[in-house]
Amino acid sequence: MSVLPSIVKALLKSQAYPHKPQKIELVQTQMSFVFLTGDYVYKVKKPVNLGYLDYTTLEKRHYFCHQELKLNRRLCPEVYLAVVPIVEENHELCLEGRGKAVEYIVKMRQLPKIA
Repeated sequence: MSVLPSIVKALLKSQAYPHKPQKIELVQTQMSFVFLTGDYVYKVKKPVNLGYLDYTTLEKRHYFCHQELKLNRRLCPEVYLAVVPIVEENHELCLEGRGKAVEYIVKMRQLPKIA
């Protein structure tokens, strides 16, 4: 069993989000951690280099979050909302707070599941 990074553990807690979701579901892809919160989905890029993509630095992850937003807003502007910072406030990580960003995350509107 792998150990989750501290940022992922922090984002599994409701208090990390401005809208304080009642339930948070984590989904992983090869390149991202995805947090389903009911109203919103948040996607943080893993610090990986897969050859065809390189997310190994904060600057690269920030850049590619913006690229994802730019690309996907062309067809789904109502779904892809923003790139928001993850910051440390009062020794806790939170989204959309004030302070220096320790990571960036793509914020999207959560769509209903199709049966």
